[in-house]
Amino acid sequence: MADMKIKSFEVSADEAVGDIISADRKAKEKKLKVALLPVAWFEWWLMFPESDMEEKIMGDAKKFVERMQEKFGDKYELIAPQEVVDTLDKAFDAGEMFRKAGADVIIVDEATYLTDFIPLEAIEHLPDVPVIIYASQASENLWDDMKNTDIIRYEGLVGNAQLVGAFKKMGRKYKIIVGSLEDEDSFVKIGRHLTIIDLIHKLKNVDIGLLGHTFRGMYDIEIDKTKIKGVFGPNVLYLDVAHLLEIWKRIDDVEVDSFIEELRREIPAPMTEVTLDDMKKSVSVGIAVQKLIRRFNIDTLTLLGQHHVEVSTRASADFSFYCAEKINCMTTHEGDIANLVMKYILNFISGKLPVFLEWTAFDKKSDTMLLTHHGVVDPVIHAADLSKCRWTPSPEKWDFTGKGLSIEYCSKPGKVTLASIINEKNGWKILISSGECVELPQAPCFAPQFHFRHNQYKVTDYIQKILDEGVAHHVCLVYGDYTEELKLYADYIGVKYVEI
Repeated sequence: MADMKIKSFEVSADEAVGDIISADRKAKEKKLKVALLPVAWFEWWLMFPESDMEEKIMGDAKKFVERMQEKFGDKYELIAPQEVVDTLDKAFDAGEMFRKAGADVIIVDEATYLTDFIPLEAIEHLPDVPVIIYASQASENLWDDMKNTDIIRYEGLVGNAQLVGAFKKMGRKYKIIVGSLEDEDSFVKIGRHLTIIDLIHKLKNVDIGLLGHTFRGMYDIEIDKTKIKGVFGPNVLYLDVAHLLEIWKRIDDVEVDSFIEELRREIPAPMTEVTLDDMKKSVSVGIAVQKLIRRFNIDTLTLLGQHHVEVSTRASADFSFYCAEKINCMTTHEGDIANLVMKYILNFISGKLPVFLEWTAFDKKSDTMLLTHHGVVDPVIHAADLSKCRWTPSPEKWDFTGKGLSIEYCSKPGKVTLASIINEKNGWKILISSGECVELPQAPCFAPQFHFRHNQYKVTDYIQKILDEGVAHHVCLVYGDYTEELKLYADYIGVKYVEI
C-alpha cells in the first residue's frame, strides 16, 4: 500500500497538513533575545590608578545589567557579557556572542565616556537588529564638590553624543532613552521599546483567518494580503464557509445547552424580544467558529456574516465574535484585515480586549460621538452596568431565520485610545486618537454603545478632522492611553502615523 501523502487544509481533516503551521510548532515560539552591552574605556584605569573610579564605573555598568535582569529577566532572554566591555577585543567577543545567540535587539549602556569604535565593534556583528542607546548616569543629580574623577564617571553623555554622531554619518538607525540608573521611568521606557520589538517579531507568526471575503460594497477596507505580510507580518489564510459548515453540522444540542448554561451564569441578562431558540441557533454558530479557530490554529479571524455565513446557517453570526474572543482570538467583521492587525496590536500592548466599531453619529449636548457595530462584545469587560444588559435581536436583519442574538449595553466610562490602520494610495498610515468613553443613558438599539469624547476637540471639529484626514469606516478602541506605544510601533516599522 502506498504511503499516505500529506494534504492541504482545504481537503484534509488531519492534524498535520502541508500549508498550515501546526500547534506544536507555534508553541515553540522563542522569547525575544535582548543583548545588553555595558561599555567603558580602558584608558581611564591607566590615567587614575590610585582612585576608586574604575570600581565605581564598573559598578555602574554592572548595576545596569542587574536592573535589566530584575525588570525583564522573566519576560525576555537577556544576553550579557561576563565582564564590562572596555576594549576592542572584549567588544569583538561580545558581538560574536550576541550573533551566535541570535540577539533581536542591542541595548548599549555607556557608563562613562568612551570612544565610539568600542560599541561599534560589537554592534557591527549584528548589522540588521535595532539598537537602543540608554543614555544613563549613576544618579539623578550632581553634587557641588564633584572631583575630576567624578565628572569623568558621569560623562557618558559625551560618548553618547559621539556614538549617535557616528551613526548619523553611517546612516545607522537607533533609538534613545535618557535617564539615570535610579530612574524607574527610564526602565519603563526601555520596556515599552522591548514590547514593540517583541510585537513586531510576534506579528510575523500570526495567522489571520479570512472567512468569506471582504464585503463587496467596501472599497475602503479591501486589502492586498501581500501588503499586510510585507509591512506588518501576518499571514492571511483564506477559509471557505464550507469549512465552517462542516463543523457546524456536527454541533449537537448537548454542547449548545451546556454553553448556554455557562453563558447565563456569566452574563445574567434578560432576554428581550428573542427566544431560547434564537439563542441556541446563534450559540451553535459560535461554537462552530471556536472549533474552526482551533482546527486551523489561527490567531485572529475576520468573518463575513451577512450574505455568507448567515445565509448558509440561517442563523445570526453576531454572537460568533464573542465566542472567538472568549478563546483569545481577536476578530473583525466584513473582511477588515487591516483593523484585525490593529486589534492584535492593541491587545498585545495593553493586555486588554479591544473593540471593533464604526464611526456612527454625534451628540452635541454631551459632546460625544457614538461608536457601535453589530456583533456581541463582552459586557463583563466593557459594560458600565451589567445589570442593565439585555439579550436582544441582532441590530441588522440579514438572511437568517428568527431574530438573531445581540447584547445591548452602554460602555463603562474611562480613558480610551482609538486606532486604525488605513490603506492609502501611497502606502499605509496609522490613525491614533485619545480621549474618554462617557457613560450615557442606554438606548434600546440592540447593540453595545461606546460614547467617545476627544481630549481636545469638540465632537464636530473632531469629525471634521478625521474626515479631512481620510479614514476607513471601521476603528478599534481599547481602554487606556496607548498613544506612545502606537507611535513607537509606527516609527519602528517605518509607517506614517497621524495623531488627532
